Amino acid sequence: MKRKLICALLLTALVCGAASCGGDKPAATTTKAAETAEAAKSSAAAADITKAVLDEVPINSSFEKKKESLEDYFDGLDVNTLADQSYFICASGAYPDEIAVFKFTDADAAAKAKPSVEGRLEYQKSSYKDYTPEEYYKLEDAVLEQHGEWLFYFVTSDNAKAKEIALGLI
Repeated sequence: MKRKLICALLLTALVCGAASCGGDKPAATTTKAAETAEAAKSSAAAADITKAVLDEVPINSSFEKKKESLEDYFDGLDVNTLADQSYFICASGAYPDEIAVFKFTDADAAAKAKPSVEGRLEYQKSSYKDYTPEEYYKLEDAVLEQHGEWLFYFVTSDNAKAKEIALGLI
């Protein structure tokens, strides 16, 4: 038993020692890892972004709305120009919280969709101003921004944090 343990330890030391040799090789590996991370960022899925936001800035009784229902919330939105999407709301309706991450086929489609999302924000502002005035601050600093083919809409308790998370993933 002792002999097997000693052999295993010697083999581990040999492998570790061999792996530490190589001069400039780690820099190339680091570059490859950075390229892989960058590729993963550029191909982020909308659902991954909303999940990351919800992990840090939760929505009370959050509920995901499917693509088929988006036109009910975003008047005039052409869902045929969406390449990917993820949209969460407060299911109870007691809070104005919403997280929408839309990836369009191109930047022009995202720009054309922005007025639909602006309309949703204005609707929410008029609905919640008197309904739950203590929650209205979330709407006052809501995030509605286009970044290339991406369009973000955040109405949360920490909109700046939601934006930071989303921008870190695209």
